[in-house]
Amino acid sequence: MSRMTKLLTFSTALLAPWLLTSAVDALDTDVFRPIAAVTIGDLEGVTANPLGSFDISFVDPAIGLYVLADRSNNAVDLVDTQSNTFLGFCGHGQFTGVVLNPDGTANNDVSGPDGVLIRDSREIWVGDGDSTVKVFDVAGCSETTTPKQTIATGDAATDKRADEMCYDPNDQLILVANNAADPPFASLISTIFYAVVQKITFDQSTNGIEQCQWNPRTGLFYITVPGIETPDNGHGQVAVIDPAALAVTTTFDLPRERCDTPQGMAIGPGSDILIGCNKGRSTTRSSVIIDENDGTILATVANESGPDEVWFNPGNNHYFLARSNAGPPATPGSCPTGRQSLGIIDAGTRVRDTGINNFAPVNANQPPECRHPSAHSVAADSVTGNTFFPIPGGLTTLCGFVGGDNTKGCILVVTGFNDGDDF
Repeated sequence: MSRMTKLLTFSTALLAPWLLTSAVDALDTDVFRPIAAVTIGDLEGVTANPLGSFDISFVDPAIGLYVLADRSNNAVDLVDTQSNTFLGFCGHGQFTGVVLNPDGTANNDVSGPDGVLIRDSREIWVGDGDSTVKVFDVAGCSETTTPKQTIATGDAATDKRADEMCYDPNDQLILVANNAADPPFASLISTIFYAVVQKITFDQSTNGIEQCQWNPRTGLFYITVPGIETPDNGHGQVAVIDPAALAVTTTFDLPRERCDTPQGMAIGPGSDILIGCNKGRSTTRSSVIIDENDGTILATVANESGPDEVWFNPGNNHYFLARSNAGPPATPGSCPTGRQSLGIIDAGTRVRDTGINNFAPVNANQPPECRHPSAHSVAADSVTGNTFFPIPGGLTTLCGFVGGDNTKGCILVVTGFNDGDDF
C-alpha cells in the first residue's frame, strides 16, 4: 500500500484524539495527523531531562536535520528528519540554560538557548541568554562540542538574550533580535567575519521584536514588532530592513482588530507573508496574510491566533502555527480558557485546515496553579513533508499515542498532504 493510500484510508475514529473541536473549514479538507514521537535523550549513553523549557526550532531539508533550542537540557537537540530519530545533543552545557525568577518560574529574557538556524547546511547559529550568538559546525557537532565562534550582540546584564534570527545568503548576513532589551534591537552579523556590522534599534516598540524572515523574492528582511503604542495594547507592525542600506526602510501597519500582537512570520507563495498574531483580542482571534510589497492584508484567518513561531512548508503548501495561546482571553483571576495547538493553514486558499488537538492551558501571566510550559515552536521539512512540533512533558497524551513518553514530552511528527480539492 502506498503512503498516500494509507493516509487516505485511516479511520475517522482514529483521528478523534487529536482533532481540534472546531469544524473543518468548508473549502479545505486536507488531512494532517501525528505519525511519530521523538523522545529527547532516546539514545544509548545519553541522559536527558524531560522537555520543559525550550524555544525556537529549525529544519534544513537539504541535510535532513531538525534542531531545537532546548533550555531544559542546556543544548541544541539534533533530530534526523528522515528516520524521525534523536541523534544527540550539540553543545551540551554551553548556554545559560534555564534561569529562574524568585518565584521559581523561568526567566525567558536571560535563559538560553533561544533562536536557532542552520546556515547553508554547514553551521548551527544559536542565540543565548547572555546576549551572545554561538556558532557550531554541523559536521561532528556533539554533546561535548564547544562553539567555534561566540559573537556578542550587546551587554548580558542590560541587553539580555539574543533571540530569533534569519539568514540572507545573498549578502551573507544574519539578523538577530534582542527582543528583551529596552529598547529592543536587531544586529546584522556578517557570516564572513563573524562580527556585528550594524545595530538597528526599534525605539517605537513597546513590546520587543519577534520572528524575522529574509525574503528571496525581494531581497529584504522583514520582522514583526508586537506593540508600538504606550501603554502596549497589541497594535503592532512589520518592519522592513534593506540589507544594502543596513536600516529599516518602511513599516507595514497591522490593525489590532485583525492582528493583535503580531509575532510569528513565514514567507509563503506568491507575494504572501503569514503573520502569526499572538493574542486573542482581535475581532475573530485571527492571524493574517499580508502582501510583501505594501503590507496589504490579503486574508484574515479566523481562530488562528496565539502562535509564537510559524513556518511555511513548500513541500505541501501549508503554513504551520505553534499556537501556545489558542483560544479566547482568560477571565481575570481565573485559569485561562485558551489552549495550546498546532494550527494549519492552506497557503493556496489562505483558509485554515483542521489542526492538531488542543491540550494544556497557556501559562502567560497566570497564577502558579495555572502555569504550564508552552509548546510554541514548530518547523517543517519540505522533502519529507513532515512537521516537527515539540510538546513539553506532562501536557498531553499525544506523545504516547504515537509511541512516545508523555511524561518526558516529545517532538511530535505530523504528516499530511494537499488533497487537491482547492483547485
